[in-house]
Amino acid sequence: MKKTLGLLSVAGLMVAMSLNSLAQAPATLRAKFVYDGDSPAPKKIDSSKDAFCAQIDIVTDSMLVGKDGGLQNLVLMFDAKRSKAKVPAEFAKPADGIVKLDNNGCMFVPHIVFARVGQTIEVLNSDQTGHNANFGFFNNPAQNFLIPIGGKKEIKLVADEATLMPVECNIHPWMKGYVIVQEHPYVGITDEAGQLEITNLPVGEVTFLVRHENADGSIDEGTVGGKKQKWGRGRMEIELKPGMNDLGTITLAADKFKK
Repeated sequence: MKKTLGLLSVAGLMVAMSLNSLAQAPATLRAKFVYDGDSPAPKKIDSSKDAFCAQIDIVTDSMLVGKDGGLQNLVLMFDAKRSKAKVPAEFAKPADGIVKLDNNGCMFVPHIVFARVGQTIEVLNSDQTGHNANFGFFNNPAQNFLIPIGGKKEIKLVADEATLMPVECNIHPWMKGYVIVQEHPYVGITDEAGQLEITNLPVGEVTFLVRHENADGSIDEGTVGGKKQKWGRGRMEIELKPGMNDLGTITLAADKFKK
């Protein structure tokens, strides 16, 4: 009888440990953002003043919508100041490593680059023409430099930025990209299908900033699971549970964006 009770106690302890481990497991957020309207057609860029760029068919990339409405380059940024769930200690300190931003095909690639405080942005030039990169930072030192053919420059990031920061090529005025700088790793950028996924999130009440370069003011509303949600000043509040949190398809009205 005592042996049986002992086995039950061990089994109970293992169950408790398993439940505690589950409670401490991180969260993953998944979503697909869809533009509710006729997909705007990208416009061809006049690049005729540069002999190299003139050989390339370049179109605007500020509003990219797929055939099924998937909205590319929408950003979800974890708001550490407003979220009740806190960033784990291992993600709350400066990171290291290099994040690359290329001048390729007379465009910035990737269009939006995400880096953490402490990391270095390596700016490259894969084109057969010169470029410059003008970073409009607020909290990091402003940068504006030339990048010759085959050249590269490095920027050390020392502070986070509240929102998307523009990077432009003053030689080729159609070239514009964006840089996101945060201390934590919780940033999602939608792909060509409008999908994003953010892993290792803290469990509990969190706030995300919803951002898109072509938004007409704040994106303050979205339809989730057929129901409209209000996002004050573009802030989406979510209760995250351990494991996968799939929000499904989130539809954004066309009037939230510039024409």
